[in-house]
Amino acid sequence: MEKYCDIVPHATGWVYVIDGVQSVSYYHTYDLAMDAAKAKLARDGLFEGKIFRRQALNGDMLPITVIATGQGAARIKPGFHA
Repeated sequence: MEKYCDIVPHATGWVYVIDGVQSVSYYHTYDLAMDAAKAKLARDGLFEGKIFRRQALNGDMLPITVIATGQGAARIKPGFHA
């Protein structure tokens, strides 16, 4: 099974892609797409072990560190890798 949750730009805003399946809805901001992806994963019991990524301007998928800050809340810290 795939282990990625990607947040990618879309013509209508932002979408999330979990294990290769794109969200049905689109979101106006990156943060809304991330929140929706986290909620979907938590609801489905699939949050553990997922690697969150965002799409860079050159098309590369860059990892994002999701840091838990309480009851289900999370802060996003961009990952910087060479």
